[in-house]
Amino acid sequence: MIPGLTFLAGWTLHEDYPIIAWNAALTTDMIFTQPVVYEFENIKCPTLLIIGTRDRTAIGRDRAPKDIQLKMGLYNELGKKTQKAIPNSTLVELDNVGHLPHIESFDRFIKPLTEFLQK
Repeated sequence: MIPGLTFLAGWTLHEDYPIIAWNAALTTDMIFTQPVVYEFENIKCPTLLIIGTRDRTAIGRDRAPKDIQLKMGLYNELGKKTQKAIPNSTLVELDNVGHLPHIESFDRFIKPLTEFLQK
């Protein structure tokens, strides 16, 4: 197996994969049935948001009208909006990084995370 692919897909081969898959399914369900975006203001702990500005992930995009699809998944805008909604939050934008910053650009991801955790 190619080493990079093992890292990206290796968790699907782990004995705990059914639990991981179930958790992923619950997360997706939550996005559709429990829009927590309206509760961001209730977060009381310091919060770090790390986003890739190239991320365009938008669950349900395929079901949305075409004109709405173009406005979905704009994390370079959503990150700023979310940071404003969460009190005591910090936003780190990783330019030219997509949906998986911890994999795509680990060094750029881990540095602000480590600094945040050491505060």
